[in-house]
Amino acid sequence: MLINRRQMLTALGLGALSTVTNVSSAPTARADGAAPPKRIVFFVTPHGLVPKSWMMPIAGGPTDAFAERPLSGLAQAELSEVLRPLHPFRDRLMPIEGLSHTSVLADIAEITRTGGDLNNHSVGVAHLLTGTRALQRGGSPCSGGARSLDQELALRTGAPGRFGSRVYGYDYIPNATVAPFSFLGPGQATPVVADPKTAFDDLMGYYVPVQKGEPRTREALMASMRPSVLNTAAREYELLAPRLDAEGQKKLADHRDLVRQLEASLGAGVSANCDPTFTSTGQSVTQFMRLIRLGLACDLTRVVTFVAPVPQCPEIGYPADATVHGYAHQSISGATSCGTTFNPVAERAMIDLGAWYAGHLATLLQELDSVVEGSGTVLDHTLVVWMSELATPTHLHQDTFALLAGATDFFKMGRYVRFPRTLANPIGAFPATGPSTNRLFVSLLRAMGQSDDTFGMTTAQGADGSALSLRGPLTELHKA
Repeated sequence: MLINRRQMLTALGLGALSTVTNVSSAPTARADGAAPPKRIVFFVTPHGLVPKSWMMPIAGGPTDAFAERPLSGLAQAELSEVLRPLHPFRDRLMPIEGLSHTSVLADIAEITRTGGDLNNHSVGVAHLLTGTRALQRGGSPCSGGARSLDQELALRTGAPGRFGSRVYGYDYIPNATVAPFSFLGPGQATPVVADPKTAFDDLMGYYVPVQKGEPRTREALMASMRPSVLNTAAREYELLAPRLDAEGQKKLADHRDLVRQLEASLGAGVSANCDPTFTSTGQSVTQFMRLIRLGLACDLTRVVTFVAPVPQCPEIGYPADATVHGYAHQSISGATSCGTTFNPVAERAMIDLGAWYAGHLATLLQELDSVVEGSGTVLDHTLVVWMSELATPTHLHQDTFALLAGATDFFKMGRYVRFPRTLANPIGAFPATGPSTNRLFVSLLRAMGQSDDTFGMTTAQGADGSALSLRGPLTELHKA
């Protein structure tokens, strides 16, 4: 039986090694000639965004039908404030206006009728990546009611030698008692790594949790061996030789040499896509952006979720005795929350916070774009999705912010798009809405090579009794 390179690496749990290529003066194809893998990064920021800070006009564009505006020829000053830090990547961006957290609105309407945790942050966190009813737990905050999209993709894209997903980030005040946006199942928060060095050790296999007297499992033992896994693999190759004919044995030797060469290049620290080094300089968020690049470029995972921190106010230029949470409620004229009144300083602070997040996202895009892959870069083959659990800092859920970047093979990037608000809101007396983010999830699944037609809730009911379909992709976002 002949075994090709990919089959052999996969059998040994080293499928990731088959996609690593060195950076050269010109783009190089992967060693096995296969297309670059599909990857996705969820970049989650808390508290929503002030609409005026990110929305852009579409001159002459209809309000009752889909409309778009090209970004390619725009100067930085022509972008909205929050989008300006992303100007270098405008050809690979797609901000999406008019979407709605319809599942959240429908859930809030149901909770209002039947009781439960109605906190907008809690419900928003539970829905952001699940798109389904929150799990209500008497006497405690609600939680995610199903497996989240990132973890569903983790199950589908995981393979021997590759993590299904990595979840990184920081505690968010509601998260401290709720959950970190990502869920393995109903009420099961996905473990989050909050320290960049620990995340690096975990990613590279150097981190072995302290055992409390229990005998070490085979999995723990294998984890402790991962720093020398390339040598281990080379030795294991020898066990396959008796199963191969002469041609197979020659291929085996080539594979073994390939692994040893890769090991040598990693140890020498040469410039390569897969550079397994940790740099502790810069902000911790910046360190995480570099780690995400490492994980994707080395094909150690194809799904990453990053939850951005809520900074202390001095970090964004505001007094130490102020809080982002306090500013959030006062930030939108005519639509404040929690009994507050509008404060122009609060509005400015939340706009600056949005731009601060965009700056960190720009760092991630730059990191991914720095890695040559095939005829493009890792960014061109990675879908980056920026979302927040609230549409606005004042707890609204219609006109939610969403932005896509990268993934030039599936989505038609380089444009600002707007969906019409022509659908009934599940909550009476609230404005009409656009399509549900559930449908965006279907488009994300399609971009990742999946054929699903739904994710999360499939239907909801408008306050006027109309049926709201949450099925199908948003084909307007796709390439023709």
